[in-house]
Amino acid sequence: MTTEFYYALAPELLLLGLIVVLMLLEMLRVQARWARVCVVATLAAAVYVLLQQLGAGYSAAVAPGEIEVDRFSILARLVLLLCTAAVALGFGAAQSHKFWILATASALGGLVVVGSTGFAPLFIGIELLSLPSFALIVHGQGRSVASEGAFKYLVLSSIASALFLFGVSLSYGLTGSLAIGAWAHAFESGGPQGQAAGLLVLAGLFLKAAVFPLHAWAPDAYAAARLPVTALMASLVKAAVILALASLTYSLPLAWSTRTMVALLAIVSIVFGNLAALGQPRFKRLLAYSSVAHAGYMIFALLDTTGSRASDLLWYTAFYGLATVLACASFAALCPDGDDELSSLDGKFATRPVASILLSLAVLSLAGMPPLPGFFAKLFVFRSVIASDQLVPAVIAFVGSFLGLAYYVGIVLRLFRSAPLPSHRGE
Repeated sequence: MTTEFYYALAPELLLLGLIVVLMLLEMLRVQARWARVCVVATLAAAVYVLLQQLGAGYSAAVAPGEIEVDRFSILARLVLLLCTAAVALGFGAAQSHKFWILATASALGGLVVVGSTGFAPLFIGIELLSLPSFALIVHGQGRSVASEGAFKYLVLSSIASALFLFGVSLSYGLTGSLAIGAWAHAFESGGPQGQAAGLLVLAGLFLKAAVFPLHAWAPDAYAAARLPVTALMASLVKAAVILALASLTYSLPLAWSTRTMVALLAIVSIVFGNLAALGQPRFKRLLAYSSVAHAGYMIFALLDTTGSRASDLLWYTAFYGLATVLACASFAALCPDGDDELSSLDGKFATRPVASILLSLAVLSLAGMPPLPGFFAKLFVFRSVIASDQLVPAVIAFVGSFLGLAYYVGIVLRLFRSAPLPSHRGE
């Protein structure tokens, strides 16, 4: 039993040990590049363990009713570890020990989230996922705008936690259990109190995922953070929250009223996010509004009734997270001075062709252009929704997705346009 416990939770234990090692490296004043090496090596070891478990069809009830390992949780943990590894590989050794400690703690929280079958570990995981982000936004920055962005994120994330806990308390009062299965049963057939419990839990997670109109924290938080932090929040944190939604509603048939609400929120998120991103002159704010639109695509998968909801969201979070990190890392390589003005990209292909091509591929994948991975992520979601007799919402959302092409293609055009010639006065 002890051996199975350690094997089932090996990725979490590896990250926990990594945090201790990183703290020791900071105390001993070891160069930060070695911290990055430790992070990459540990993440590789955790991925190897998960691939072994996946290949063997491994499953285990580590703490029955609280933490379990199955195929979905293994794949979800793989997605989160790959997003974290992409950040570690995409951004150089200039990051400090504290950055890697906080990033690892956030990744550990994400793993706890996707392995939870009870609300107690799920809530602990969500807070462990979110809390380091507050510190990361202000870390290494003495600007008041960073403090403002972190404070806004803190306040609205606290509201999300309060909504989440209120829903859990209503479910517990009705069922006498903190198991997610009991909440799902109450949501499906528990009357007004069960409906209220279900909607409050969903509202809390929608706020953390930046679904319209619960998105107000995202533009300020993304813009206030440094690019590595923005990449981490847009990939790891967002993916973990969306996969928590997938876990909660794994086989839950949503009522007609709930499906209607989710469809409306998804469509409005897609349209609003894409329209708001059109006029943004800065990359990080554009990425924030783009994330609102993508949150709409992701929750659109909740309308699925064919049983593909979890697999569709696994693909979507993986493709979206990795493309976002690639976009942020490529932008950082093209604009190493930290300026995120989109005008800084003008003519960059002439001097930095490789980074320009990578950024182009990343943003076109986010736009859903075939044959890039982002196209298949959207295809899987829309295919499942249409197969669930939701043709009209799918068509509206599909048309709304074309709005995103303008600003994504605009970034590509900036990279390949001719650089302005220097002016010579007095000639």
